[in-house]
Amino acid sequence: MRLLYLALILLAFSSCATTYQYVTLNSPEVPKNDKKEFTFENDSMRLTYNFHGENGPIAMTVYNKIDKPLFINWKKSFLIHDGQAVCLFNNRVEVNGVIDGYSYKGVFPGTRVTSGNLYASFDLPEGMDMIPPGSYITKSMQAQVQTTPVYNTKFLEKTQPEKVTDFNGVTYKYKRYSFDQSASPLQFKSYLTFVVGTNPQEFAVSHSFYAQEVFLSGEVPEFFGFYKPQGDQLFIRKTGE
Repeated sequence: MRLLYLALILLAFSSCATTYQYVTLNSPEVPKNDKKEFTFENDSMRLTYNFHGENGPIAMTVYNKIDKPLFINWKKSFLIHDGQAVCLFNNRVEVNGVIDGYSYKGVFPGTRVTSGNLYASFDLPEGMDMIPPGSYITKSMQAQVQTTPVYNTKFLEKTQPEKVTDFNGVTYKYKRYSFDQSASPLQFKSYLTFVVGTNPQEFAVSHSFYAQEVFLSGEVPEFFGFYKPQGDQLFIRKTGE
């Protein structure tokens, strides 16, 4: 019984040591679609950003609207954070698949079937992705929006926590902070370089994003009702307090 009591104390202590920042992003230039993803469109393409998940993993979907191939040059594409440009190019491509083989022997063919798993990796030095006309690709980046907790002096104010009760009757507390772009604790930009056609016509697009709202809570993402599966929300885990 004593050991169980001590285990419960340690569990409670460890759960108190982890808190979360739930961040809702906005952009002054790019509107959101019905999935709360950021969607930019021009005559050549439709570009969609999704930042949902821990630390803001970056996923982009690019649809080619023109009748020529559209290329993305990842070596000239960047995430810009606090003035630092992080290249989005990753020259290692992983391939996962299944191998199926068939062979026939004799006058009356007998079939032998072989199967196995395939894993391979190889370098892609060109750093380019091609999008054929009328098609799209979705690319998940290794770069993340924010890997450490964001800071703002507002977080130190003696604000009374708000409370909410979910549909299971569980009540949890949180603090909510709202920001305009100039005062936001998290701001970053994308810079993407595209090439149209086989006779290179290069152009770039750049977009700004910022944290419009931040929730501070000890509730885990699976049970925090304000964190939803939408493209403008991310969370940052904060431990050690």
